[in-house]
Amino acid sequence: MRHGWTRAFAQLWGSSLFAAAGQGMERTISAWLALALRGDPFDVGLVLAARMLPSFLFGLVAGTTADRHDRRRQLLLVGALLAAGMVAFALLAWAGPLQLVPLMVLAFAIGAVQTFDTPARQALVLDIVSREAALRALALVALVSRFAMALGAAGAGALIAWLDVPAALLVCAVMFAVGTLALLGLHAPAARHTARERPPFRAALLESLRLISDLPRVRLLVAAGIACEIFGFSYMTAVPVFAQRVLAAGPEGLGMLNAAAMAGATIAVALLTSSRASRHSAVLLGAVFAGFGLALLGLSASRELWLAGVTILAIGFCAGAYDLLLQLLIQTAVPDAQRGRAVGLWVLSIGSAPVGHLLMGASAAAFGVVAALALSGVATLLCALALMVLAPEFRAGARQPRG
Repeated sequence: MRHGWTRAFAQLWGSSLFAAAGQGMERTISAWLALALRGDPFDVGLVLAARMLPSFLFGLVAGTTADRHDRRRQLLLVGALLAAGMVAFALLAWAGPLQLVPLMVLAFAIGAVQTFDTPARQALVLDIVSREAALRALALVALVSRFAMALGAAGAGALIAWLDVPAALLVCAVMFAVGTLALLGLHAPAARHTARERPPFRAALLESLRLISDLPRVRLLVAAGIACEIFGFSYMTAVPVFAQRVLAAGPEGLGMLNAAAMAGATIAVALLTSSRASRHSAVLLGAVFAGFGLALLGLSASRELWLAGVTILAIGFCAGAYDLLLQLLIQTAVPDAQRGRAVGLWVLSIGSAPVGHLLMGASAAAFGVVAALALSGVATLLCALALMVLAPEFRAGARQPRG
């Protein structure tokens, strides 16, 4: 850190805890509601696709906004809108069963707001700490976020079973509200340099696109992010169906599986907190990409809840490490003044998620959820191997580029 543990970083860390708990709750509730409509896995894919589509539509806009405006204020606005949105969601759920289209609209709206959180939050971390401590700082924020998401997911499943969906959504609203209040009074002087030169918004947005065309490393990282998002992270569509049809588990079981994935991610980022940004980060990225595919194959072969929990723990480990390393590599591949836009490119890459969720939902409906997970695992593994073949820096033993 620039001067050890700063108050600003502690506030951001605390805010991330509550915001992530709310996010874990919201995702579990939305997935359960989608499956409860007709028991159709494609419905889950549609809702999750609607949830992730804004990342593709607004990722670059969110990143550009984070570079041009006060990042703390952006996070305050996002948090307030999410808290209000959860209250409205709860009222709609209390009024009667939600149908597919309204649920998709709500998922899209929540995703649209959430898209503006990540670029501002991740760029703000590097405003507060030194570049050398970047990996550790990002890992510490990711650590508390993953842990809180796991608790939120498990808590949502328990609340649905114990009380009902509206009550769970109201608790979710409280999480977002507390996370927003934690940012009040936060000061990050290093962020002020981003406001010295403000080209027109359209020009700044075009600069974001030029990062892909002008920087081969950024282009490669974005492509890797898209591939993993489509074939790897789409497993989330299969989990509710897998829990219900293969494991015969209810909402508590779904909450446990989601919590296991987030716990695995927590372990991954906990290990990365002791690491420093280095030229070996690309090798780690290639390794966890391949591990992701292998873990998905393991899940497809699981038939007991405990075994599925273990394999999903491994999936979460790979997912958490992959996300963190990809964010770090993209941010450190661009000038400091464009870090928000770099994170926006990462958000853009995860915006390809709707394609993956729809493919997973359609595959599960056509071939069964077990076959869909196996196909996803094979595709993820093949993409990881292709990355290592095409770019030697992502495989062990290869000479790493400087910079």
